[in-house]
Amino acid sequence: MRRSRLVFGIATGLSIALAGCGGDEAVLGVNSGDQLSDGEIQALFNALGAAIGGIGGSPHLVRAPDGPMLASLGTISVDQSVNETAPCESGTIGVTGKVEGTVDDETFESDLSMRLTLNFNTCAVTAETQTLTLSNPPGIVYDMNFTIGQESFAASGSQIGGFEFTTGDGRVGSCAIDLNFDVSYTTGTTPNSTVSGEVCGRSAAQFEPYTGI
Repeated sequence: MRRSRLVFGIATGLSIALAGCGGDEAVLGVNSGDQLSDGEIQALFNALGAAIGGIGGSPHLVRAPDGPMLASLGTISVDQSVNETAPCESGTIGVTGKVEGTVDDETFESDLSMRLTLNFNTCAVTAETQTLTLSNPPGIVYDMNFTIGQESFAASGSQIGGFEFTTGDGRVGSCAIDLNFDVSYTTGTTPNSTVSGEVCGRSAAQFEPYTGI
């Protein structure tokens, strides 16, 4: 089987993009009501990364042409729509959008961009001692451009949007997310990552949003 059958799963397993509802334009959320703790916000990012990474690992999302796999195609174009659902502890996250760019069929060197739409369908996440239940509006817009070399990875992107939440201890509110990130990695070194902007009214630099590494 040609390795390009798995290339989308490998590439998106490294770096998947979230995105928000409401078409092509990002919609900024609002901060209102009760607050989430720093630990709860980080647990949210962790859960979202795990859910989207699971979708990215699905090898059926991009396939090589049917028929005998006899020779490499070399550089192949990717123009792939995504329409998937990831499970939460209860409820789901809907992800739709697009992945475009090029991938080398043999080396997996890639130059890709992603815009995917993330919608919360009463998605429950355990954070610290509480259960957070997330819902729209507006959703989260996550754009990413990234390159994968033989021994390197680099990505830049943004997350814009927000969500409404309820917690097991009775808190109710909404959070806005508006952050940017840059990340790079070379084999044998420590990844370099910078995060700026705000999440739930706090500096995004203190959190670790899902950036693909």
